[in-house]
Amino acid sequence: MIKIAQIFSVKTLVTAVLTLLLFTGASLSTKSIAYADSNEPNGLEGLSPDEVSIVRRIEGYLNELKSVSARFIQISSNGSLAEGNVNIQRPGRMRFEYDEPVPIVMIANGVTLLYFDKKLKQSTYLPLWKTPLWFLIREKVELHKDIQILSAQEADSTIQLEIRAEGESDGTQMTLLFSDNPISLRKWEVIDAQGITTQVSLLNPVYDAAIDESVFKTDDLDLKKKKLEK
Repeated sequence: MIKIAQIFSVKTLVTAVLTLLLFTGASLSTKSIAYADSNEPNGLEGLSPDEVSIVRRIEGYLNELKSVSARFIQISSNGSLAEGNVNIQRPGRMRFEYDEPVPIVMIANGVTLLYFDKKLKQSTYLPLWKTPLWFLIREKVELHKDIQILSAQEADSTIQLEIRAEGESDGTQMTLLFSDNPISLRKWEVIDAQGITTQVSLLNPVYDAAIDESVFKTDDLDLKKKKLEK
């Protein structure tokens, strides 16, 4: 069992998850206009034919992916360390829950993302399309339309995709890592504007297995609903 070595803030611990969930959304409307006048998707401009081929392979894999269940370890260069469980079911559903003492649960139910602080007993809601994992859990994955692709590489049975949200000016970027033959998501890494690197690694992931519907229910955490029912 990995223990928490140092926690500077809960916000620091969940940065990588929220970045992955909220990584797109904000610029979707403007990008649809930009593509109307171009035959080549902006997200693929400047990439070599080999890099474009890699991006297409990743898009194909994500579109065929049905579910992922795994333990995860999250490590940041500022010294914070945490672990927990993640369940993703495409399209639209995700549960990311940290082990104690980190009191955070995040659940996407197909419409909204619930961010719940078990210690403070506070619920925060976000439209699902405004969250970073949106590009991963939506019905059709089109990476080249949502993000700026900085590089795509293959080496030693590993695929690495370096990306940045279109229009981001703060320097935040993400690297997705996949194992190859067969291709499968294994890890992501976020570097924020302060230069802090956060890595999230999936441990013993199970792909395309059925996940119980109760995993994505939010009734027990929906404090607003509970108040209305009393």
